[in-house]
Amino acid sequence: MYLVADINVEICAQTGCKLCMQFCPEPNTILYNDRLGKYGAAYVVVDRCKGCGQCTWVCDNMSKNHAIKMVMIDQLSVTALTENVLYGERSTTVLPTPTTPTT
Repeated sequence: MYLVADINVEICAQTGCKLCMQFCPEPNTILYNDRLGKYGAAYVVVDRCKGCGQCTWVCDNMSKNHAIKMVMIDQLSVTALTENVLYGERSTTVLPTPTTPTT
């Protein structure tokens, strides 16, 4: 197991600063969805995250948002897992997890 970044979308969507995207050393790891919240929000492509924590430091110390935490990969919410990421030609979108009806 290893650590990966987990972005709190509610906190991120209130500011839309995008600093984590600029300072992440791994290209295309932190992406942005303009449709989340008022300003849009960042999200992490989990299979690209190396767990360095630079985004957490930037979010906590530079932007003062405290929207990113490093968590063990097995503790991520289901929507953050790679099978829910749709890679398009010019965009990447996180899809909601389908729910099964209970009877």
